[in-house]
Amino acid sequence: MTPEQFTAVVGLGGVALGIGGTLIAARVQLKGSHAQAEATRRAAETTAVTQYAGTLVQQNRAAQRAAYVAFVSQAREFTREVDRAIVGTSWAADDSLREQYRRLSTAFSAVELEGPAVVIAAGTAVMDYAEDLTSQFEYSAPEYRAWQKFRSVDVGQARQASTALDALRSAARPLSPEAAHRMRSGSDMVEATQSLGALGEHWRQKYVVARDGLAALCTAGTLEASEMAVLLEDAGTRRIPLDKSVEDWESELFSAMEKFTECARQQLNDTRPERRVD
Repeated sequence: MTPEQFTAVVGLGGVALGIGGTLIAARVQLKGSHAQAEATRRAAETTAVTQYAGTLVQQNRAAQRAAYVAFVSQAREFTREVDRAIVGTSWAADDSLREQYRRLSTAFSAVELEGPAVVIAAGTAVMDYAEDLTSQFEYSAPEYRAWQKFRSVDVGQARQASTALDALRSAARPLSPEAAHRMRSGSDMVEATQSLGALGEHWRQKYVVARDGLAALCTAGTLEASEMAVLLEDAGTRRIPLDKSVEDWESELFSAMEKFTECARQQLNDTRPERRVD
């Protein structure tokens, strides 16, 4: 090979190496561009998903807030109606406690839809006490009114009867309400009470004293005979006076409302990101 030919071959080799290096560099650069583009795409996708999830969380929180606020507002309306019932205010046909309970139940349906479970549980407690109060006033209003009237009687007139009713209630506590009711409503009280032994006889004695004390109030025109029967039935069969039970239920309702409000507040103020389940 002549020097000229050798030089030419070496030159061509250099050109080939240069071209190869350029191609390799271009391919490396292209791969880098693809990787960067993929990273950019993934980052954009992650940002979009995060923003979308954030928007959904905000929308859910807004819907929950609206449901919670409506439920609390309606619960307050319900308790105001309970207060009117307790003090004896008559209800308009379209503004009864039953109607208020229906509205409260409708508001709770939205809470059940929005959740979460812990808030639903707190709301269920409110609904349970509201239902108890509604049923009590719906089916036992005459009994409640009788107790209201009795407790408004002059202390001097009612003291003896009140003491006798308390003694009757104490005598009824060891007995089942069903047994006490049978004794009171039976045609032969003596025979009915004797079947229960000493407890039954003790109950009968206290019943007679309470009945005589209330009869004196009826004679004086303070009570009606129907109200007297209601008071004897309640004291002779219930462990807690009906009117006191209503007041206790109302107190429990207020407590349940406070717990629901606190639970709802914690849910709305919880800023921790929701866990994703893939």
